[in-house]
Amino acid sequence: MRILSFPVAAGLLLAGCVAFVVTAYGEYRSLGELTRLENVRAHAFTTQVLISRFNHLLVDLETGQRGFLMTGDASFLQPYDHGLRELDPRYGELKLALQRSGDPQDAAIARLDRLIADRRVQLAQNVDSRWKLGEAAIRNVQAWVAGKQLMDEIRGELDRLDALQQQRINDIETEVRDQQEQTTRLAQIFPLVGGALVAAALVALWAERKRRDDAEVALRDSHAQLETVVDQRTQALREALDRIQSFAAELDRSVEGERRRLAREVHDQLGQLGTASKMLVMSLTRKLAPQREPMLEELLGIADDVIGAARRIASTLRPPLLDDFGFSAAVQHYAQGLERQSGLVVSLDLASDEGLDAEQHNQLFRLMQEAATNVLRHAQAQHLAIESRLEGGDYCLRIQDDGVGPGHVRADASGLRNMRERAVLAGGEMRFGPAPGQGTRVEVRVPMKVAVPSSTSAGAASRSGADSSSGAIESEEGWDEVSDR
Repeated sequence: MRILSFPVAAGLLLAGCVAFVVTAYGEYRSLGELTRLENVRAHAFTTQVLISRFNHLLVDLETGQRGFLMTGDASFLQPYDHGLRELDPRYGELKLALQRSGDPQDAAIARLDRLIADRRVQLAQNVDSRWKLGEAAIRNVQAWVAGKQLMDEIRGELDRLDALQQQRINDIETEVRDQQEQTTRLAQIFPLVGGALVAAALVALWAERKRRDDAEVALRDSHAQLETVVDQRTQALREALDRIQSFAAELDRSVEGERRRLAREVHDQLGQLGTASKMLVMSLTRKLAPQREPMLEELLGIADDVIGAARRIASTLRPPLLDDFGFSAAVQHYAQGLERQSGLVVSLDLASDEGLDAEQHNQLFRLMQEAATNVLRHAQAQHLAIESRLEGGDYCLRIQDDGVGPGHVRADASGLRNMRERAVLAGGEMRFGPAPGQGTRVEVRVPMKVAVPSSTSAGAASRSGADSSSGAIESEEGWDEVSDR
């Protein structure tokens, strides 16, 4: 089983960081301990200084009272008086320093209290005796011996306390050296270990990087192969889609051709039969005149209905204007019929359709029919606007109503799917959505196959063409009716 380099590198880096943290923490602890020891040593030095000062103060007392005893000169009492004034404060500082040192010195302090008190009494007695007895006080040998013994005991206690502080300083210096050696070893070992771990982590990361680079190269090669396969499949799908669209276009042309043939057959066969029947009925009516037969009138109405039905069926299957006059004329005729049949107010503003080929005429008309049918079924609209305009090399058709809007209509609904397919078959695209304010809007954009002269007035040409075609179809229908009569 392959060991992942990244987890190993992460573990090594973590261990290296721990080593450095341990080093830093150890040095921090060592620094704190050294600081504590230095404070203790400084206190010991301070205590030694206080012992030395107190000892000098005792020497001043002894020197002052001895000079006064031997000479009787009062000027020698100045160091004695100064020593007496400073004795208690200096001794208080010394006792406070001894208590803070942490060593149990209560017995030594008690002995010093007693010895110093006794010596102060002796000094005071010697000075007083010199004032009273004069030079005879010098001959008191016993007092000299007792004072010397007392001072030796005081100096002995002070020397012992000073030696104790010196021993403490020596012990602290030894402990400081040991702590420094330990810190030095810690600072040498753990950084080396941490550096080795970090180096191992870097090696592991390098190995992981190399492995990922190799994997990236393999992935890139695989991606290139996959892109080649995808391109091949895409090309195959595009070719299949082109074949499907070509088949759909051919099928739609076949359906339109069949519609055209059926419309022609209905118009020619049913229309001729209806016209012949109507002419026979009218002939019988003239022969029976002045008599009137109600059944002949009824037959004449039936013949008119047959002719009208044939004309409507033929127009529905294939508007005759679409082949003869193009998209705009067919839309004009369809809008007139839509207004008559549904009561919907239809407004037209159509640009010139000269740039569209026959297939685009057909697909756009069928798309417009589907959109208008959806408006009648679902929109509950009062007004329908059909507009087109020329934008660059595109023919843009817009169908908009003022109804309830698209609502939650599915994007894959059959009507929308049919309109999108017809837009694709026309070579363009369709957009469907809510209209600004209210209603639904369908927009289709298709490229024009034939160049249109720029001097052509799109809207005027469309409307005049539609009007002329409308007049033509009305004249044709009117001629049919007159001829039938």
